[in-house]
Amino acid sequence: MTNYVKSTNFATKDNLASGDPLKIVKGTEINTEYDNIAIAVATKADTASPTFTGTVTIPTLALTNDLAVTDGGTGASTATDARTNLSAAKSGANSDITSITGLTTALTVPQGGTGLATLTANNVVLGNGTSNVQFVAPSTTGNLLTSNGTTWTSTAPAAGGTVTSVATGNGLTGGTITTSGTISLDYYTGSDANNTSYPVGSYVVAIGNEVAIARNTSSSLRHSGTTNFSPTSGTLITGTWRARGALVFLSCQNQGNLWQRTA
Repeated sequence: MTNYVKSTNFATKDNLASGDPLKIVKGTEINTEYDNIAIAVATKADTASPTFTGTVTIPTLALTNDLAVTDGGTGASTATDARTNLSAAKSGANSDITSITGLTTALTVPQGGTGLATLTANNVVLGNGTSNVQFVAPSTTGNLLTSNGTTWTSTAPAAGGTVTSVATGNGLTGGTITTSGTISLDYYTGSDANNTSYPVGSYVVAIGNEVAIARNTSSSLRHSGTTNFSPTSGTLITGTWRARGALVFLSCQNQGNLWQRTA
């Protein structure tokens, strides 16, 4: 841009004496002045809606109104309004971000991500400090997630034991079984009133002129006549017996005790 500068000072000609050749206004002088004005006008911006080309240097710009977004501005005079107009989120903790669709790099673990773009399907995810998460694959069918004291692995369950024989104890008959067979409950089914051998676990009631005997007292047991049992007199019955509690029969005013064979 060029400022207009006068080439001829026409006012000074008025003070010259008549006949002085410099007092004459020449056409070339007037033409030069018009050329200067034309150059200045052509290289200056209009005050209303000017158009610029090339690089424009503006030392100080004072706007009466906010510069619109469509004109390269924010349309606002405050940072909050500017972010709203530009649909921008502020830095730091904020609630402006509701979704992110433009990320091309996965968020790291310290940033709240996994450090990975994908997670392997059907794998167990393990924490790994600030590094990318790790995975444990399912591996073989039936495997279990097992701790080795440091991390987790997919391992086969421990093998089960093998039964090689089954023995029988109190109240059971049919053993020992090493291949196949049947184990049955052992209980007395006979009808002999004088039987002296009852399976371990059997119960009998001794009634009559007995006194209450403390629970779990150990004793031998005997036949008392053809209908009763007694710990003190009669034919000895096989095994060791223990008192399991006293009984009172109100109908006959008799007291008795419940006995169980234990050995």
